[in-house]
Amino acid sequence: MIKLFFSKTARIAATGAFVAMVASGSASAMTLTYDGSVAGFKKANVTEVANSVNAGAYRMKDTTSLESFIVFCLDLLASVQNNVDYGYTATNTPFSNSENLSVVGAGGLTGIDRIQRLFDSGYDAALSTKTNSAGFQVALWNAVYDDDWSVAINAGDFYQTASDDGVQDAANGFLSDAFAYTGGQKYKLTFLESTRTPTRSQNLVTVSAVPVPAAGLMLLTAFGGLFVARRRKTS
Repeated sequence: MIKLFFSKTARIAATGAFVAMVASGSASAMTLTYDGSVAGFKKANVTEVANSVNAGAYRMKDTTSLESFIVFCLDLLASVQNNVDYGYTATNTPFSNSENLSVVGAGGLTGIDRIQRLFDSGYDAALSTKTNSAGFQVALWNAVYDDDWSVAINAGDFYQTASDDGVQDAANGFLSDAFAYTGGQKYKLTFLESTRTPTRSQNLVTVSAVPVPAAGLMLLTAFGGLFVARRRKTS
């Protein structure tokens, strides 16, 4: 089973182009294929599966537009394999064929809420190392299969069945930051639901940076102009 994931600017630009295409309605149904890992994978021993699995971010490619973008898995009971084309559809109500992420859990939060907090508080660091990529993936699985903010050993609805090489600590760090997060939305989530039958492939999530409002762009432009003017005056 593959649990698949460039500078920060490059990865957001690539994902952003795909998300913009989905939002335009031109890619409500799409065919995707696995396009390699980003930071590499680490083993994670988790509930829901019989054995340890590879955890980490990876890339999927749209076979029509050839756009490649970063995704994380939200589905422990399905797989993605090399050299296979998979049907997907973008959805705002994930998921009809696996875990329902719209159910309200502890603290009045849904799975979507927990996933949003994880990306807003931790995605900037999620791909910096192989351990962080794997830890962020495990934290996302916890957001899907449990409604608490920690990954324990053999305790809870979602848990690890054994310790591993730093992945549990990384996951708990991301979950702790998400629990305490009080900032605004930094990333737009796009949920991709597998349409493959009878055996689905992994349901996925990809993100893009939330655009700066027009007023904010004008302010940034003004500051930029002021900075240039000061540089010229002092030179």
